[in-house]
Amino acid sequence: MKASFDILTQPWIPVVDKNGITQEIGLLEALEQAHAYQSVRDTSPMTEYSVYRFLIVFLMDMLRPEDDDALDGLLAEGHFDPDVIRGYITACEQEGVRFDLFDPERPFLQTTYRKDWDREPKSVTVLDYSIPNGNNHIHFDHKRVSTVYTPGEALRMLFAAQIFCTAAAQGYPSNVNGAPPWFTLIQGRNLFETLVFGMLETDRIELPLDCPPVLWRNFNEVTPKQKVARTSWLFGMYFPARRIHLIPSEDGHSVLGVYFSQGMNYEVTDAWEDPHVTYRITQKGRFNWKPSDDETIWRNLTDLIDTKGKRAPQIVAQYEDLDTFDRPLSLTLYGVQTNQANYIKAQRHDLQIPKQLLGNETALRFITGYIAQAERLGRAMYKSLTHEEIAEESRLQADNDIMHSVSGFCGSSLMQWCSLVLITRAASILRSVHCARKHPKVLIGYWSS
Repeated sequence: MKASFDILTQPWIPVVDKNGITQEIGLLEALEQAHAYQSVRDTSPMTEYSVYRFLIVFLMDMLRPEDDDALDGLLAEGHFDPDVIRGYITACEQEGVRFDLFDPERPFLQTTYRKDWDREPKSVTVLDYSIPNGNNHIHFDHKRVSTVYTPGEALRMLFAAQIFCTAAAQGYPSNVNGAPPWFTLIQGRNLFETLVFGMLETDRIELPLDCPPVLWRNFNEVTPKQKVARTSWLFGMYFPARRIHLIPSEDGHSVLGVYFSQGMNYEVTDAWEDPHVTYRITQKGRFNWKPSDDETIWRNLTDLIDTKGKRAPQIVAQYEDLDTFDRPLSLTLYGVQTNQANYIKAQRHDLQIPKQLLGNETALRFITGYIAQAERLGRAMYKSLTHEEIAEESRLQADNDIMHSVSGFCGSSLMQWCSLVLITRAASILRSVHCARKHPKVLIGYWSS
């Protein structure tokens, strides 16, 4: 019996329905019924984001929205067109794409087995960044033994193995972002909206869109350590920095192992602008924002909302122009802290930011000043611990405790301020609606401003 797993119809995408129940569905249902589901949900933040990213790139290759009018039109429709989805899949199949995870010639989103490159099969756990494996710390699931993975689980881990791979560690090459940065998604009212908000208008893309084409439509060999200085947007969004080939059981019900080795090497990571990534500008240049013990989320709030200075993710700047009225910006940040080849801590954070703060110079100045004052407070409290009568070990412990407390208090206060802006804005809208009952032109003028 030949192993087979059709990703179009077989269940592998974990979604939450409108009743809050989690279930797994196939790719076709996930796209055609995206409006009927709340979100993608996985226990691993890395896997959850990676599935989202795949769906978004799949839609980008399919729909290619040119501008905000195209995205506004898509949002107004409220769902993806099943005929367009099936037409795209048919076109892919006519090109030679196979949506079978275990196809002997072109297994979906994997490299074909090559004896000279794929020498020793490894445990499939090498794809699971949530358990200790090699240099990895126990940082998420706390599993200590290898387990059997279903094809769906292996596929989800395959995504994360490419998107969150480490950079230039132990001879392994880098993907377009170097070490994994913070990835940001805008949460909509349902899965459909979240996917649309995660797409990027092609007018905003400065790279070639599809030359080379997206990975599953690209028939070129993934050559180990092949140096790449520039790529297309679609290929870069799912860049093959690893060669991965799954080894299924005979019946295809599980994955027994994997050929896992070095893939292509993206050399100039500062030339890539990821639409889901926040950037920081220093005297040394422009760098993507990466998870760190030293910097909490709230201390980088200015980067997240600075749409004019091009520090905010491109999808956040795009959201500012979409016809979403004053709906708050519900962000989810996904990241994993790494140290060379080690995975330290995976994280997922939810934020709500008033849309009015995007690109608002007054808000940026206020938040920048607030963060500077908080940092000065922390330094002043640290200096109070330098008395020579206090043992060094006690000072270090107290310093950590104080900085943690100061960071927690200041971060909480700043996010409460954002909530206050939301509440104040909502009250203003309600007053305007009440006034509009007697004076309709007032409400028209309010929204036009």
